[in-house]
Amino acid sequence: MAEANRIVAIILEVQDVDRSAALYREAFGVDLHPGADNEAAGDRWLGGRHAAYSWYEGAYLHFALYQAKTNESTRLAQVGFSVLDIDGAHAHAVAAGATVLHPPRPEPWGATARYLDYDGNVISLTQAQ
Repeated sequence: MAEANRIVAIILEVQDVDRSAALYREAFGVDLHPGADNEAAGDRWLGGRHAAYSWYEGAYLHFALYQAKTNESTRLAQVGFSVLDIDGAHAHAVAAGATVLHPPRPEPWGATARYLDYDGNVISLTQAQ
């Protein structure tokens, strides 16, 4: 039986889907692929250009960036990714031009670093303890 009430999708609206997808790919290693324009005209959450990736190993999770339909985009959300080597992942993110909020530091759940995306969302990278 499937788990109930578990997150299966995270969707952010961004001002420039190509630029944002490149940041997530190059700085954070999330292999976002361009999605076909969906045929849900006028549907803010389904219609239009986007980049997405789905994890199928273990519990399914879909992550997508959609081109904002207005001047408003998703802001102040935090999205976290697990990494095997926080120092290496941090160096990679910095080399790719990520804006650092704080470098790797100990947190109760593992070493974590945080960055800003172009729309003001926080991306955290964590190496579990």
